Amino acid sequence: MLPSVRWCMGFRLRLSALTATVVICGAALAGHDDIPVDPALKRHAGQITALGEPDAEGRVYSFRARRLPAAAEFAADELKGWRLTMLAGKRFANAFEVQGNTGVEITVRAIDGPLNGIAVNDVFVIENIALERNLEK
Repeated sequence: MLPSVRWCMGFRLRLSALTATVVICGAALAGHDDIPVDPALKRHAGQITALGEPDAEGRVYSFRARRLPAAAEFAADELKGWRLTMLAGKRFANAFEVQGNTGVEITVRAIDGPLNGIAVNDVFVIENIALERNLEK
């Protein structure tokens, strides 16, 4: 066999091995983004099933919800202090701090403003993480 043919075959073999290594290792490192997510961070998705009663000034601070996917109801005040972020509807991307909850009703703190604009079937996520506020006026 000619030396140039032997060199070419050896190069191809090394290139194939390198490609296989990159593909195998690359698959293990692939992801959707570079945001590290703490796997211990608890979060729950939900959907609004009914709006709470407005206060005397017409502001709504609570709603009834169901978990997505279906799961057991929350324990009383299990979500207190958690961040609630709307994922759909007129209040999309608005975040609120949970003041308290029952099994199916969630109430947010007034400091974050009312929930006016939410609607039945809007979806949200609740995460066990502090809500960052910009209180500068």
